[in-house]
Amino acid sequence: MKLRIAAIVREDLAGAVSKGGFSEVFVVKEKSEALAILERITREKSFDLVLLDDTLAAELGRGTLARLKHENPFPAIIEMKTSRLKRVKLS
Repeated sequence: MKLRIAAIVREDLAGAVSKGGFSEVFVVKEKSEALAILERITREKSFDLVLLDDTLAAELGRGTLARLKHENPFPAIIEMKTSRLKRVKLS
């Protein structure tokens, strides 16, 4: 059985991630888009694993991610570490 893996990333990572063999790559501009996709994926259980861009994870906040993981332990949601997180301005 092949794992169904999704990646949710910002545009600057789309090129690199799209060649990574993921089942689907979702490219988003805003955290609200990422949250809507995460909520849909966890509700539908359409993937086994979701890799989330670390800048989006930071913008969504630990509380939001913890809530999603608690309410829907499947699929696994993992934060992708990048070297650009320190450049993100959080408000």
